[in-house]
Amino acid sequence: MLVLCIMIDKNCLFCQIGGHKEPAEIVWENEEFIAIKNKHPVAPVHVLVLPKSHVEKSNWVAPLREAKLRGAKLPDTTGEFWGKIMPVVFEVVVLLGLDKTGYKLVNNGAGYNHFEHEHIHILGGTEVEPGGST
Repeated sequence: MLVLCIMIDKNCLFCQIGGHKEPAEIVWENEEFIAIKNKHPVAPVHVLVLPKSHVEKSNWVAPLREAKLRGAKLPDTTGEFWGKIMPVVFEVVVLLGLDKTGYKLVNNGAGYNHFEHEHIHILGGTEVEPGGST
């Protein structure tokens, strides 16, 4: 069982928010995760769900890339983390009532993410699909 120990990177804004050292409008929180309103929303409802501990996408991608280059079996480097964060995401979706009105989940990577700290965007509150149709 994966247990995230709270490791805070003092240079990471999301770590500071998760540790209550920087202000944020908190929507939901437990011991390991926090959901906050995005300061620069692109939809009427724009919430970020993130682990309080510093977790980067490179934690998942690098081992997969290295195994593939060696021709080795790909390790399951992501399953436990995503198995913990996704129930949180859906709990927040229900809390916000978006399960009845529509929502979009976004997870950026590589050059698209503004923060290396892993997080998921929950977008909703519009008649049309936020951010364009996919």
